[in-house]
Amino acid sequence: MTGSATRHPLRTRLCGLPLAVLLFGAGIAPAVAQTPAPAAAAASEQPAPKRKKVVERAAAIMKALGDYSARRTQKLPALADYYAAKADLGKIDDSAPEAPRAKKLLAAMQKNEREYVRKHGAMNISARLDSLSDNVEGRKQFAVTTSKQMLRRGLAMDIGTSGDHETVLNYKYFKMDRPTVLNLARSGNIFNKARDLGFRAVVFTNGRLTWTYDVAANTFK
Repeated sequence: MTGSATRHPLRTRLCGLPLAVLLFGAGIAPAVAQTPAPAAAAASEQPAPKRKKVVERAAAIMKALGDYSARRTQKLPALADYYAAKADLGKIDDSAPEAPRAKKLLAAMQKNEREYVRKHGAMNISARLDSLSDNVEGRKQFAVTTSKQMLRRGLAMDIGTSGDHETVLNYKYFKMDRPTVLNLARSGNIFNKARDLGFRAVVFTNGRLTWTYDVAANTFK
């Protein structure tokens, strides 16, 4: 993004970048506080044609974002238009006929912003994991130490590493099931340790079923 776009984010047509990039590129973090709180008096004074136009404009903006995700050649709406539409939706009174659709559009915008925050956070973690890729011996030693700890607890687990730079931590146990996976995660802070050591995935299996935890995304696949 050019310097002028950074200085004047709300007057720039932001083309070729997803909304996720637009928000931070413009120095604007998505937050509820950026949308003015609905004002009951103002909402009740909105004429029906204006309410309808507000809803249609917001729907068009969300469609444009969806089209961009599918075909990157599409143009994105201006960031100013996005936030203006979001603010106008919030001013529609709950009793108005357009209120149900307005709420759905607001929910879609909020979901879009939450997805961005989640993705941006995952990108930061992924970069950190990249910086730890050379810690191969540390990851191998963790697997050996953890295997011994489990054995002392009476659990004969096959624990080892695999993948490029040994970034996959594998737990194999014939009685492995989802409750066991969650208990292991809680009791040993496995996922936090995996992140600190540079593991990208933690795989639990009983030989038939497998549960894979994505460290960067902080979720099970």
